[in-house]
Amino acid sequence: MTLSRKGSRYLAILALPAFAAACQPLPHPFAGDRPPAALLRVRDVAGVWIAPIEGSPPALADKLTAAMAKALLKHDIPASDKTTSLGSYQLYGRVAEAPTRQRSATVTAYWRLYNAKGGTVGEHSAKVEADAAALEAGDTNAVERLAASSADGLAPMLEEEAPVEAAESGESRRTRIAIGDIKGAPGDGATSLANAVAAVLKRQDLTIVEKGQPADLTIDGEVTVTPSKPHQQHVKIVWHVERAGGGEIGTVGQENDVPGGLLDGPWGDLAYNVAIAAGDGLMQLVARGAPEPKS
Repeated sequence: MTLSRKGSRYLAILALPAFAAACQPLPHPFAGDRPPAALLRVRDVAGVWIAPIEGSPPALADKLTAAMAKALLKHDIPASDKTTSLGSYQLYGRVAEAPTRQRSATVTAYWRLYNAKGGTVGEHSAKVEADAAALEAGDTNAVERLAASSADGLAPMLEEEAPVEAAESGESRRTRIAIGDIKGAPGDGATSLANAVAAVLKRQDLTIVEKGQPADLTIDGEVTVTPSKPHQQHVKIVWHVERAGGGEIGTVGQENDVPGGLLDGPWGDLAYNVAIAAGDGLMQLVARGAPEPKS
């Protein structure tokens, strides 16, 4: 399956033949801009996909989508405006502008949060006042203030909705997954990708165990970076899912052209975008290799 976008922004997410159904029209996992320097920190809260924001002024609405993802990440909430998966929460928003006094205006953001099953979790609104012309132009400061205020109100809803760890028993036990080696990743990709994949799979009713502990399945990754077009590199990531006793169940692959040097430093939330994009394919392989429940 290949998804095309203008310029360098396109992705081919490849689920190998036996798992063609794992391919879904997900946005690309590699952003065109350098990710934040901070290493992704993920608490036990719900991951969120932020839908394109509607309303006026359009320039502000366009910038607010990405700003909301960054604002939620500051609350240690995994959020992305680029990728989603079957387990993600969805956040929909719209903005409305109203004049207040001469040359000033107020923009209000109205949010509605849905869980992975489509149920409404809650609603929230936030507003910001600024120069009317600046708001029309999508002033960065106003956008960031509106995003920060919105995230402050939405974060408690997501923390309350965090999945609860189920106690293991002889009758009902989650499949145990170990994240193994991730080879060839530049920068801090090995650590960031391992943490991000663990966070994504943990929300799919799986138990993530430390390397070396008993596990039912192991997931290893292999990253290859090669020169591509001028000032670009071709990045390919292949995830291998194997049974604990040996024997590969299958692989999930991702590839894309990215700006040269993009991945040489901290991956930040980019690693989480990659993990979300691979998540559905990995889950199909996990489902195939999971041990039969004990009677």
